[in-house]
Amino acid sequence: MPALARHNVVSLLAALACLTLVTSARAQDGGASSAADAGVAMAAHGDGGSDGDGGDGPPTDANAPPRIRYFLERIVVRTDGTTRPGLVRRFVPLALGDVLDVDDPQIEAIRWRLLGTGWFREVRLSLERGSRRGWIKLVVELEERNTLVIQQLNAGVSEGILRSADMSADAVWYAGAQLAETNFLGTGITLGGAFLLSEPQQAVRLRFSDPNFLASGYTFAASGFFNNARDFFGSENVVIARAGCTTPDPMDCPDDFDARNAVVLYRRYGGSVGTGHDIGAYARYTLDWQGEVVDAFSVPTAASESRNGSARAIDFSIQRGFSFVSALQLGFVYDRRDDPALPTRGVIVQVRGDFGTQLLGSDYDFLRLQASVLHYVPLPWGHVLRFGAFAGVVLGRAPFFYKFYVSDLSDLIPSRALELNLDRRPPPDLFSTAIFFMRAEDFAARIDIEYSLPIYRGESGLYAINAYVSAGLYALFSQRDIKLGVPGFQGVSRIPVDATFDIGVRADTDVGVFQLGFSNVIGFVQP
Repeated sequence: MPALARHNVVSLLAALACLTLVTSARAQDGGASSAADAGVAMAAHGDGGSDGDGGDGPPTDANAPPRIRYFLERIVVRTDGTTRPGLVRRFVPLALGDVLDVDDPQIEAIRWRLLGTGWFREVRLSLERGSRRGWIKLVVELEERNTLVIQQLNAGVSEGILRSADMSADAVWYAGAQLAETNFLGTGITLGGAFLLSEPQQAVRLRFSDPNFLASGYTFAASGFFNNARDFFGSENVVIARAGCTTPDPMDCPDDFDARNAVVLYRRYGGSVGTGHDIGAYARYTLDWQGEVVDAFSVPTAASESRNGSARAIDFSIQRGFSFVSALQLGFVYDRRDDPALPTRGVIVQVRGDFGTQLLGSDYDFLRLQASVLHYVPLPWGHVLRFGAFAGVVLGRAPFFYKFYVSDLSDLIPSRALELNLDRRPPPDLFSTAIFFMRAEDFAARIDIEYSLPIYRGESGLYAINAYVSAGLYALFSQRDIKLGVPGFQGVSRIPVDATFDIGVRADTDVGVFQLGFSNVIGFVQP
């Protein structure tokens, strides 16, 4: 890899695997027990076919067993914790008096929706005899789990430079965490906070979410954030023109000079408000507005990079000084996974659009669209294949931090955390293509496949450990690259595409799902 060959020996200190945690609920296999006094089939698993007290007409097939249907008299919620029964009933799309078919897949969907909240370890559904013939009670039994969770941990070493004048890269330590109480006092309200600290960059974020705001059935969410950040432009061979910045440090404003990267120093102050609502049992939409003030207080007046001997101006995609970003964000999620923590089957589709416009007071007019899909396929011997795809596009004039970063597509360099770009390195460029010059661009795509296998199953805090190995391809390029191309490349090498891979373990615990990957270590090893 051409870029990695330039690293100095201090980069080897960075051979620390990043520990990342993604919070998710742990869904357990487990059947629901039948009620002792009912003698009816379990709705949670659709095991129909036994005789019942009620009926709703003859079956359409004379040879088929009679379908078992009842009238719903009551929904009973039994929990060993603090979650309010009214909140649980919101996830049960049934009304009193509805005809209940024990073979209806909607019953099983209730179980997975409740597990997907992350509030429960076990969800059991059963039927009990009602007060009169043909009427039944739907019983929802819940075993609650810890909801004070660590949603993300970041710790490691990246390679960075403090300012454009620096010709030597340093190993920069960083650490951060994201914590949340996802079921505050049993109300379903989420209170969360996150931070990330390093010598040159810091970020903090607070958020609030109520899934049933004022008993309306709609979510209300709000957040606030602050970033003191820097970003890196160009790939190794950069020429910086005399900077017209106003920083008090004269080293940030020298005469023209050669540099490894052009560095932009900036701060972001912002927040968001939004709402959302379920669409049936498996889908959900969200609508948010985000506004922020950006202070780009140190931006080189001009800079260019050498692309195989051809100079090309660097577009910093930011207004100098203060500017304002105002954008609407529309999201959609369709989730049919059997387990939100360590899925073994099913699919999740996520689509999001961000629209910034002067009509909302924004200094930037842009549209960002992105979509992803993950499909899990169980194998006969108990292992799981996961197929993934992602695509995104930015149209218009978006600030650079709204673009797609190579660090978010490649597993071989540290990903952004709280939207801070922690590492200055270019892509690994395993295929020696034009991807070497891509950093934050307008078009992105990735496809990958992952193979996982269980290595531990248990109880009492540590529930499961899976090992995994993944590999994929990704592409990243800008609108200018489409028009002008990247000089010095011929044939398929002109296509900015590269490979990525990872190997590691995931652990489902009482405080979340930890993922320990070793691709970062491989990315720091010199060829």
